[in-house]
Amino acid sequence: MGVLASELNPFGGRIIDDAQLPESEEQFAADLDESLDAWQSEGIKVVWLQLPIARSSLVPAAVAAGFVYHHATEHWLQLTATLEQGSYVPPFATHYVGAGGVVIDEERRLLVIQERHHRRRHYKLPGGALQPGEHVAHAVVREVKEETGIDTEFLSVVCFRHWHGYRHGKSDIYLVTRLRPLNHDILLDPHEIAECFWMPVDEYLTHPDTHEFNRRIVAAALEVERTERAGFPVLRPETIPAYGTPETHELFFPQPGDPRS
Repeated sequence: MGVLASELNPFGGRIIDDAQLPESEEQFAADLDESLDAWQSEGIKVVWLQLPIARSSLVPAAVAAGFVYHHATEHWLQLTATLEQGSYVPPFATHYVGAGGVVIDEERRLLVIQERHHRRRHYKLPGGALQPGEHVAHAVVREVKEETGIDTEFLSVVCFRHWHGYRHGKSDIYLVTRLRPLNHDILLDPHEIAECFWMPVDEYLTHPDTHEFNRRIVAAALEVERTERAGFPVLRPETIPAYGTPETHELFFPQPGDPRS
């Protein structure tokens, strides 16, 4: 028997090295018990164990030793054991993030869609969920292109909604953005979209098939556009030297309005 190979994290926890786990389940169970005793006497607060799917047979021994599930991906399962009562274990992903685009052309027409899975007519904005590692400004341009065939240029963030009790009990953040269309010929995605067309903005704001939430966010986008033309700040992407990189950090700060927009 022996103490499992691990490393100390900055928060008083131990991360077990899954590459050096014993081959047999019996040896793992014995080593894990010895390790937990040693780490508890050492003052360790939380122990983290990540098991590749190929080592899933070790889960029962880990659970028997006091580990609980934390989160999982298609390739591995993360478990934790709290050795010091009351220790904080940060949760895994708590939110979904999506973005919608208010796309208005030079004729004051709004790009609207009707999703195929909706049973009743409900005119919405194109957009969708962010992919892992994807920035908001990139995601909304991609989603609009995929759903409608319209290429766009990102202008600014308008507002956002924070909603609890979404899919799988997680929360949802939906950011509303302003986009400038670069073409006008619609090519909708027939798998997701039942209808897609340009609708006069004023008609959209009074149409009976427009949800009150969408009515409000389009009105907000028009207000942001108006104040931008007057020179007031709007939320645009910005970078800060020595604070992350443009690939890993997406920042939005108020920037002077552009009368040309």
